[in-house]
Amino acid sequence: MIFALALSLSLAQTPPTAALGSLALMPEPERKAFVEKLSKDELEKVLQSTHPQVLLALSLQAVTAFGPYQYIMVKQERINGSLQNEQTIRTTIREDPNAIRLEYLKGPSAGRKIVYNSSIKKDEFRVREAGLISVLGRLWIPMKSDLTKGDSNHTVAEAGLGSLVKRLQLDGKRAGDRIAVKHEGWNAGGHYCSLYTLPDGGKGFDNASTRVCFDPKVGVPMKVEGFDPKGNLIERYAFSELKPITLEETTFDPEKGL
Repeated sequence: MIFALALSLSLAQTPPTAALGSLALMPEPERKAFVEKLSKDELEKVLQSTHPQVLLALSLQAVTAFGPYQYIMVKQERINGSLQNEQTIRTTIREDPNAIRLEYLKGPSAGRKIVYNSSIKKDEFRVREAGLISVLGRLWIPMKSDLTKGDSNHTVAEAGLGSLVKRLQLDGKRAGDRIAVKHEGWNAGGHYCSLYTLPDGGKGFDNASTRVCFDPKVGVPMKVEGFDPKGNLIERYAFSELKPITLEETTFDPEKGL
């Protein structure tokens, strides 16, 4: 409470490039309007001076403001030491109560559809495969089943920007001031990238280092990459076509939506 009050009081006394750390306290429309007024150079200074946890809090605020949302995700993960092929997935999310729809567009599992609805079954999701095994129909799969471990290091329930941001927040809180930050600058997509190196070679964390490429106008990470201590890729998530949507009645229906 004291921290929030101090930030609010400082907002009127500091120049824009020093005040962005307070944007997490602003309503989302005001945050967007404020960022739109800054030049690219000002934005860069702002992002460099803003604490990572403030940026992540801002990201959760932006995700919440979307309501139900959808994006295209290109993901690649290293599983059991082997880097898997990229998969392109149309992802539809409702953060609360948690519900997820995954439609695999390209990659080894192209044609697969998954619906998870925590309001119906908290610990299971329903899947319909493509190709020959589609004759099996719609199957209920336990969230932590061995059947899922060959495709991802994370559960279906962990899909979504909100879940990803919370994972990053947790790592940041556990590491505290032991995180080393290297600001790398703007990528080709217009997102500002920073590399966060975790302590002790990442022991006890998902990754030894994580690159986060942040879109200051949208307010969320649009690309996240995790690496092992030798710099080998562990996981990569790239997001595009992010937008709020109006849900259809069957979007998260495991019976009628598959």
